[in-house]
Amino acid sequence: MIMNGRRRFSFASIVALVAAAPAVAQSAAPAAPARTDAPDASQEIVVTGTLFRRTNTETASPVSVITAEELRARGINTVADALQTLSVNNAGALPTAFSANGAFANGASGASLRGLTTSSTLVLFDGLRAAYYPLADDGQRNFVDLSTIPDAIVERVEVLRDGASSTYGADAVAGVVNVITRKQIKGFEGSAENGISQRGDAAERRLTLTYGFGDLAEKHFNIYINGEYQKDDALFNNSRGFPFNTGNLSRLSAVDDSGTRVYGNNGVVNGIQGDGSYLGGTFGVGNTIVPVVRPATPDGTPIPGSAYQLLNPAAGCRGLPSGTNLVGVGDNATTAYGTQCQQDLVNQYGVIQPTTERLGGTIHGSLDIGSRTHAYAIFTYYQNRVSYQNAPASIQQQTNSGDFATVNIVLPPTLTNGALNPNNPFAASGQSAELFYRFGDIPRSTSSLSRTYRGAIGVNGSFGKDWDYSADFVGMTSDLTTTQVGVPFFANLLSAIADGSYNFVNPAANTPAVRNFIAPTNVSAAHSKLYQGQVSLTKSLFTLPGGPLQVAVGGAVRYEAIDDPSANPANPQPDPSRQYFPLINSFGAVGHRYVESGYFEIDAPVFRFLDVSGGGRYDNYSTGFSRFSPKIGVKFTPVKQLAIRGTFSKGFRTPSFAETGALPTTGFVTVTPGGANSAAFSAAHNGDAYAQQYGLGLTTAGTKTLGPETSTNVTAGIVAQPTSWLSVTADYYNISKKNVIVGANYSTAVEAYYAGNPIPTGFVVTPDIVDPAAPGAQRRIFNITYGFINANALVTDGVDFGVQAKVRLPHGIAWSSTGEATYILRNNQTFPGANGPSVQRYAGTLGPFAVTSASGTPRWRANWSNSFNFGAVTLTGTAYYTSGYRGTADDYSGSNSISSCSNAVATYRQGASTGTPLAIQCDVKAFVDVDLTGAIKVTEHVGFTLNVLNVFNVKPPFDPNTYGGNNYNPAWGEAGIVGRYFRVGVNAKF
Repeated sequence: MIMNGRRRFSFASIVALVAAAPAVAQSAAPAAPARTDAPDASQEIVVTGTLFRRTNTETASPVSVITAEELRARGINTVADALQTLSVNNAGALPTAFSANGAFANGASGASLRGLTTSSTLVLFDGLRAAYYPLADDGQRNFVDLSTIPDAIVERVEVLRDGASSTYGADAVAGVVNVITRKQIKGFEGSAENGISQRGDAAERRLTLTYGFGDLAEKHFNIYINGEYQKDDALFNNSRGFPFNTGNLSRLSAVDDSGTRVYGNNGVVNGIQGDGSYLGGTFGVGNTIVPVVRPATPDGTPIPGSAYQLLNPAAGCRGLPSGTNLVGVGDNATTAYGTQCQQDLVNQYGVIQPTTERLGGTIHGSLDIGSRTHAYAIFTYYQNRVSYQNAPASIQQQTNSGDFATVNIVLPPTLTNGALNPNNPFAASGQSAELFYRFGDIPRSTSSLSRTYRGAIGVNGSFGKDWDYSADFVGMTSDLTTTQVGVPFFANLLSAIADGSYNFVNPAANTPAVRNFIAPTNVSAAHSKLYQGQVSLTKSLFTLPGGPLQVAVGGAVRYEAIDDPSANPANPQPDPSRQYFPLINSFGAVGHRYVESGYFEIDAPVFRFLDVSGGGRYDNYSTGFSRFSPKIGVKFTPVKQLAIRGTFSKGFRTPSFAETGALPTTGFVTVTPGGANSAAFSAAHNGDAYAQQYGLGLTTAGTKTLGPETSTNVTAGIVAQPTSWLSVTADYYNISKKNVIVGANYSTAVEAYYAGNPIPTGFVVTPDIVDPAAPGAQRRIFNITYGFINANALVTDGVDFGVQAKVRLPHGIAWSSTGEATYILRNNQTFPGANGPSVQRYAGTLGPFAVTSASGTPRWRANWSNSFNFGAVTLTGTAYYTSGYRGTADDYSGSNSISSCSNAVATYRQGASTGTPLAIQCDVKAFVDVDLTGAIKVTEHVGFTLNVLNVFNVKPPFDPNTYGGNNYNPAWGEAGIVGRYFRVGVNAKF
């Protein structure tokens, strides 16, 4: 995925990261000169995934190294952006841009290696854990927010593409991201960048300043201070072309597998017209209501034969945003009975990217004590503010996707003082008025401010003969404040309706006090903490034919906690008191735990051509379980041009705080009422709107008895260097997980309810309101409450490819060509069932729909970078490719829908229409975009950069199936929706 949609990176440019033997040469990209403080080949470092110090990244596990120079050479200025472009970062990654579209963990960015979601990727900071983001991804998965990493002091990012629970414990199932900071900075460094899209929007500004003094080599100490600031402006749907700027897809059509012409549609029934076309957003704003009002009984049941009408016919649609149309509506395709002001909410309010503002500072000190001891201390403060607008809140009669609990709101005929209600045109007849309305005079917005404080101290060195040691302590807190403006508070709304203080006929006449009373600002605070101490000892015991046998042992203790109280603490289900905000999801989690760990590692170079390594870690959790995770690795170098490597390991993911300590968390899925008996249900309701697809509320609560997910990881690969200028790598990976934590299968409760059978244990089913048009028919389900279980199994495998060529051309030109790609063979999840297990296959499809925000699992992700350096000038071009995928998913469109889109075609009805078939689009096309970057060193101390991103201005593929973006997939097409982008910068070093 792409954070803020503009920055790209190919990490295959450093095949050094995957070399398996000293004889396999490692070459650095020539795009930028090496810093003087960067480690050279003779310096020993601790590579991610091992406890031993070494001079390179030669391990049995594939490790990718991304240097700061490479990031700058390709126009990437944040760690989050770099990770979002990795081919191994797949389905389930969380870009900041998704915050503008309703993500649970709004304001954050997270990586998802191997498509196993954010909770299976471990993020480290200088080899130490970081505090979780206080909110959980999808209300279930805890993860580390990449947006709070100080980017200007990063020396390199190491990505271990293998399981690492044997070294780091929980959450390292898919791999590890280790952000490593610079050990010393001397003098002044600064940079300034400015960017803007070709359309003149989505502007960004960035400034970094760093000053350091002291020299570890000469004075044995170094201290540096860093500060950085970045602001990205919001980007709106109405600034982009069709079909990304609208909810109206009536001009589009497609053909399904059977050759039937169907209308493209995003699966939302609301807004389907009698001719089968689709117009999204059918709620009035300001002085209109959709359909406006019609006479009804006090409980909201419409008077038979009554018609909808504008509440203020004289005003019509005046005062509403551009694009609002006065249209007729009908019970069926031929009989109109009312009017409405129909809006295109996507065009009027849709946000592609939120406004983001990042500010941070770091103080770092290093001290050499004698010749064998090194100490450090670091303190970092970082804050990230994400803000975006929402469509104004609405009142509607049917439960659907967040507007629940506003059902049956009516305008009474008389006010609390006994006077006739001036807002009710039927008051004189003693009738209530059924109300559909959108509060256009009350702007709605969301803002999240994340503040992180991190301090770490440590000492490492050697003593005696061949003894090395390290000891580190880290403390980190993450504070998140979320402010939501313009959301009605139910009790206040009912009060304003009852006493007439809110003017529905002329909203412009409402005072700020009345608006603030109806929609008071909601401010919620969430916090997370982490404290960790760890020590390790390593020693070379004796010499084998291939080198010294090394042994390492270590131990760690950590405390971690989350306090995420609900922003809407009352139960969101129908409640007589209605003391809550009906449009704010009531999710939250509370919990803490202590973890004690012991671990060891052995590296045995049995022969010069054979190295065997192994290790294990035991973790004991205060929450009641423990786990041992072993690992073994082999590296075989039969000839100097070829290295063969492989690993086998066990891992685990501990249940998240959201899974064990979640407060009731409500989400929505689109379903057809009636379950297996939907046809009979529809007939009982005369095929009316009540029997069509709607938003079913699913409320999950924490389950303290959960066990950990367990995994088995296997990798096998080769590194070949047939010539001195060419290196090729290929690595197969296989990850299988058991005891996968999922919500209990709510479909069992659905079928039991509609069949009239007892509800299974562990489920609570709440019926919806009565269908006003069929009050005697069975009610559909409003909400189902249940917990989590360890139930499913998962397997994913694939192949990573890498190639690098480095050639000296005539006239002093250095050419470096690098490429990397990942191909996913399988991403299958197995579900238990009464009739035996079932398998859902996600590779090459939109799935897993339910856990990846419908970002999908494209089989291929690849990139190819070419860099030319001549003197003081460097030019780099990088192409990025994401393969197309099926616009269906087993967990969304039905089993086997990948092979036949016809299985995913459904028939919807608008009133008594004939039912035009509306298909989920069968195929989403591949996406390719190209970035060009240039750098020139004007003097020894000053340089300039110019970036042209998405140089061919390629649009994202049309994808009406995902809900992360409007008709495009932000996971893979964010660069396309932003379009051609220009950035200029200046950097200085003195």
